Amino acid sequence: MILNKTRAALVAIAAFMLTPIAAQAQYAVQQSPTRLDAATVVGTSKTSAATITVTPTAGLSFYLTGVDVMNCAGASAVTAAAPTDITTTNMNGITWTVGSGATAGLCQSENMAYVTPVKSAAPGTAATFVLPTFATNQVVRVSVYGYYAP
Repeated sequence: MILNKTRAALVAIAAFMLTPIAAQAQYAVQQSPTRLDAATVVGTSKTSAATITVTPTAGLSFYLTGVDVMNCAGASAVTAAAPTDITTTNMNGITWTVGSGATAGLCQSENMAYVTPVKSAAPGTAATFVLPTFATNQVVRVSVYGYYAP
């Protein structure tokens, strides 16, 4: 009788060990070692009237996730002028206005982060970000962040 109980216990243990456990269920694993929507710095400039060009490969679009604008004055105060715009092409008409009045030696920072990225209008086509002509003693650095995807 003890032998039958021992045999029954061993059979029960073996059956339990062979039964799949929910915690061991298979789950999908991302095959890419990095996030597919990870933004990288794709362009930056501090040159007056410069153009930052971001060119995706054929079939891909550029997704804008952020823009940083640093508006600085040199050792002398900036000569006051009318505000100017940073304009774009292939980005659905987005613009940013930059003022020219800044105290000597100081910078004004504007950081725009888009939780939902802004997709370029036409896949496989370059997107441009055109800096304005700077006022006297003014330097504006523009950095554009984003990624490429279908």
